Amino acid sequence: MKKLLSILFVLSIFISYSQTASNFNCNDCASNNHDLFTELNSGKIVVITWVMPCSACVNGALAAQAAVQSFSASNPGMVLNYVADDYANSSCATIQSWCTTNGITAATMFANAAVSMTPYGTAGMPKVIVVGGNGHTVYYNQNNNTITQSGIQNAINTALAANVTTLKENSSSLSLIEVYPNPTNNAATLTLNLAKETKVKIEVENILGQKVMDVYAGNLNAGENSVKINTAELANGNYFVSYSDNETSKKIKLIVNR
Repeated sequence: MKKLLSILFVLSIFISYSQTASNFNCNDCASNNHDLFTELNSGKIVVITWVMPCSACVNGALAAQAAVQSFSASNPGMVLNYVADDYANSSCATIQSWCTTNGITAATMFANAAVSMTPYGTAGMPKVIVVGGNGHTVYYNQNNNTITQSGIQNAINTALAANVTTLKENSSSLSLIEVYPNPTNNAATLTLNLAKETKVKIEVENILGQKVMDVYAGNLNAGENSVKINTAELANGNYFVSYSDNETSKKIKLIVNR
């Protein structure tokens, strides 16, 4: 019996890891647009919890939130917590009220049919998945009472480690990136050196990984490039300059201090 259980456990891991995520592009309940694959390609790890909402969903959602928050110091802004209505038949107001009542405080919330749990097999309340990487890999997929904080944390660690490996393998096009002055007041300059002409996206994010400013999107030439960042409209505090292209991504801490 123990041997059979071990085989089933290994098979469940293989099935989960061989699954890929299904993309969505839609607005959250705060009217912010999200494209899942774009977020994964930029190095983010996304944890999605589907709820009815219901009382039976609370423990799983809290486990997902605690797992995500456990990475806030070691990987700031890199692990995102999403809560979605199971079949998008509850309003954003209902989802927001349920989250507030049950202490789900740091989630991005969706009540949109585009954020569907159907591609991930058996439905269950709640249902939690962890997805990450340029391969859009599903690292965790559990329902109901099988959801654990430690299981979600282990999946996030695996996804982060896979991202680091991918960045090392694919970072040859980007040989130098830095931002100055840092700390800055009203403006900073991002300098980067590219081995070839590259289509890039540069943004500024807050410490939660939420985009607060678009800086540049388009092609940059091979060699050294300088991109101006206007920080005059940003409040004092800590931010990240996020660089991404088709091969790699990188974040640099930026401090605004006037």
